[in-house]
Amino acid sequence: MNLLRSLAAPFLLVTLLLAAHGQQVKSRAYESAERKITRIAENGRSEHPSTRPTVLTAAEWNAYINQGGVDLPEGVTKISLTTQPAIIHGDAEVDFDKLTANRTRKNPLLQLFTGKHHVTATAHASAIHGIATIQVDTIAFDGVEIPRIALEYFAGKYLRPKYGNAVGMDSVFRLKNRIDTAVLGTDQVTLTQR
Repeated sequence: MNLLRSLAAPFLLVTLLLAAHGQQVKSRAYESAERKITRIAENGRSEHPSTRPTVLTAAEWNAYINQGGVDLPEGVTKISLTTQPAIIHGDAEVDFDKLTANRTRKNPLLQLFTGKHHVTATAHASAIHGIATIQVDTIAFDGVEIPRIALEYFAGKYLRPKYGNAVGMDSVFRLKNRIDTAVLGTDQVTLTQR
């Protein structure tokens, strides 16, 4: 027991020091995702990329997203993505006042997009021949489904100008790093490059 305590104390001290300096300790899932993403990028730069599939799991991509691997928009936190074949489910905390820099207060049509909300979404997704298609089925704030027309207006007014056409209710975009297909399974995605 004394050995366990003597090992735990230095570990706790190092963790606290890293946190105090703003450095986040990365999980194994984050590190695994980072290795796979680096391998995909390197393979994509190759003249003759390997066609061996790469499988990313929900644990890996969620760790990567939430532990600093992705620059999230201001006000978006606690993202959790799960998948089933051809379907993505997402949960996040969204502070719309931070996301829109309080610009929605002046427009009565956008009053829905103020404050902090637990946001859930369901979408159909596929990727073939290097082109990804995502079609959002539903989005709810705090358990209440939001009308599609309001979501399309918000996306057009605030998201597309900043993030481009890859963000919206129906999005089609080219995949990077020579990714040819992305096949969704239960809490995993299988990526193939060409």
